[in-house]
Amino acid sequence: MFSNMKANGVNTNTRMLYGYFFTDDKPEALRKAASYLALKKFDFVEIFQDSTKIYWLHLQRREIHNTESLFELDKYLYDVANKYGLRSYDGFDVGNVDDTKPIDRDTYAVPEDFKVAEIIIAGYPMLVMENTAFDRFPHKEEFCYFIKVDCAYKSIYDSMLPSEDDMEKFEVFDSTIQGQLGKAGIKNYYIGRETYKEKRSCYIVTNKEEATKKIMKEIKQSKNILPFEFEVIVDKPWKQYLEMSKKLKN
Repeated sequence: MFSNMKANGVNTNTRMLYGYFFTDDKPEALRKAASYLALKKFDFVEIFQDSTKIYWLHLQRREIHNTESLFELDKYLYDVANKYGLRSYDGFDVGNVDDTKPIDRDTYAVPEDFKVAEIIIAGYPMLVMENTAFDRFPHKEEFCYFIKVDCAYKSIYDSMLPSEDDMEKFEVFDSTIQGQLGKAGIKNYYIGRETYKEKRSCYIVTNKEEATKKIMKEIKQSKNILPFEFEVIVDKPWKQYLEMSKKLKN
């Protein structure tokens, strides 16, 4: 849960509103548990009956949690449910500390939702990988500078695809490019890549055209990186991304 929230731009290291739920066949035991937990600063919200005639107790606290602290609290609340003979401690939910608002999130944070496909073009396989989470990215117009980075390789296979060793080198290569851009203060996102007939093209998007070109030229001159060619494409409609998406669907 915490990994998913962080991937979606939620700052989990801040006070949030955590709701805690217990169930029982009778409301009296739930009231006793609520009175006990009030001493632990759990605020009472309500006791209600659902359509199956089961009663629910809803408590809440505004607090900061991480995976370890919430795990330990869950164990404690299971013990409380056992202590009062409740049907269950049913778990928790989490929301904005101001319960009238949705959870705050950084809309520039993009989760990883990579999709992979192999398509045949002129008798040879093309491997396509794309982070489809950008379907929901609201800042496409700002981040409209696509860096297309091409690397050539020699294949030992009839498929003309790279070896595992080459693929590992390309992974390091991609990380190096992104890392150098980041060090130069250029925010960038990895969009995806295409591999076909001894050529591998990866796509990275930024919001700075001239600064990106300058850094890419400097990286290209480095002796500690694979040889490559690049171009920076101004692409406000995100055609590069959409073309890869079509290939994934095909």
